Amino acid sequence: MKIETLTPYWPWLPGLLIGACLGAALGYFGQCTSGTCPLTSTWWRGAIYGGVIGLLFALSSSSRARGAESDRSLQKQAPPAEPSITMKE
Repeated sequence: MKIETLTPYWPWLPGLLIGACLGAALGYFGQCTSGTCPLTSTWWRGAIYGGVIGLLFALSSSSRARGAESDRSLQKQAPPAEPSITMKE
């Protein structure tokens, strides 16, 4: 697999990995005694839930950053305002 094919996904990868690590830690150390808790019953299920939540957070953060960047570029390209004409009496 070429590295160029993965380039668009680099901003989302840290959120996915951090979420998966935190979810796995929660699943490992916070195990419920009955085993029926969906998040903390096993470490790998916690990693899946955490990875999905981390990916969603990374996607929402990157879209906000792109939106702010496009707003700044629009402000730079805006034409100057025309002077207002006042009537003297």
